[in-house]
Amino acid sequence: MTPRDSSAEIPPPAGILAPFLFSAVPLTGMAILHHTLPVFAPKLMQAAGMPPEAFGWVGGAVGLGSVWLYVANNAFTVALGPVRAWLAAAVIAILGSALTLIGLYSTMLLGAVCLGFAYATATPAGAQILADHTPRAYRGSLFSLRQAGVPLGGVIAGAVGSWLIVVYGWRSAFAIMAACAVGLCCILLLAPSQYNESRPRHPFRLGRLFHLSNVLIPFRVVAATPGLQRLSAACIGFAAVQGATTAFFVTFMTAGLGFSLTFAGTLYAMLLAASVAGRIVLGFVADWFGSPRPVLSALAVLSVISSLLIAAMSAEWSTPLVFAVVLFVGFSISTWNGLYLAEIAILAPDSVSEATAATTFFVFSTYMVTPPVAGVIIGLFGYRTVFLVTACVAVSSAAILFTARRDAAV
Repeated sequence: MTPRDSSAEIPPPAGILAPFLFSAVPLTGMAILHHTLPVFAPKLMQAAGMPPEAFGWVGGAVGLGSVWLYVANNAFTVALGPVRAWLAAAVIAILGSALTLIGLYSTMLLGAVCLGFAYATATPAGAQILADHTPRAYRGSLFSLRQAGVPLGGVIAGAVGSWLIVVYGWRSAFAIMAACAVGLCCILLLAPSQYNESRPRHPFRLGRLFHLSNVLIPFRVVAATPGLQRLSAACIGFAAVQGATTAFFVTFMTAGLGFSLTFAGTLYAMLLAASVAGRIVLGFVADWFGSPRPVLSALAVLSVISSLLIAAMSAEWSTPLVFAVVLFVGFSISTWNGLYLAEIAILAPDSVSEATAATTFFVFSTYMVTPPVAGVIIGLFGYRTVFLVTACVAVSSAAILFTARRDAAV
């Protein structure tokens, strides 16, 4: 069985609604749970008897779980198919939530690995559904619009989760957020069978998830596909900025600047609301350009500026100024994800799931490393230094992308 030529078969816009919903709604659910961890970080560390910067290792554990999925994608998503893999991931998310609710630092780390694995499944699974069942001409906007579900989940986690903590306490609030997240994934039970069978599958073998040879697969896939090497390298800078900001934004606002958890949660929700708007707008801009590349290049520069603005933030700033900076940062640092996924679909149309997982392996490896390293830097030099360092890393992404534009290749 070979993938369908969706461009020829599906008339827009009615034909793209169903695959979009089946790829976007469960992604939003997984994103709610993913963002609940950093929103709850101050309370989680307090319950575990750990300093605030210790959350960096929890954030790193989430990245580790995600990296595990991406190296084992062929054994999980490709073997089960995107729909079944996503449903299995929902069960793993329940396990991760239960481990987190125990309240011990060790079980939080284990739970974070499970939550990272479950969350990461959404990327190759959703990309395959969209790539196989939507026209290429709409992919820039659709991929970016779908990825808006990630910050939308953060908006819900920040606005609702911080309020639930005050009303019900962190354990009950976390359980409620987890139940909502998994509930949104249940829409996949209604997905047509062809969404799971559009590409060849091989038998699922549990042992393959732990095979050491899986680690080599992302490197082989990226090396074999022209353009993926430079795209992967460029995304490391984006991921460093986003990873540090996502992991420590609420903690910086509370422990670093002295804001209340409710206000910090509101700011986090605003940051991600701006990301939702940015992903939608920039997806259409990319389609207008005919390529995501020029938009990614501009975002690399904006990511540098955003990191510098976060480093400069002060409790003495007026509330409108704080709001304006947060909205600018949200529009700048978390809007690249759907664009790079659309670029992958262009570079590797016959192996979207595998190429997406391989490239995202490097992105989530950065997510895995950034929070622990950021935690160490915070302990030694303070919060502001972290964002100055990530700004330097983002400069490299800008250099790669602008060079790629001159070479007319990524």
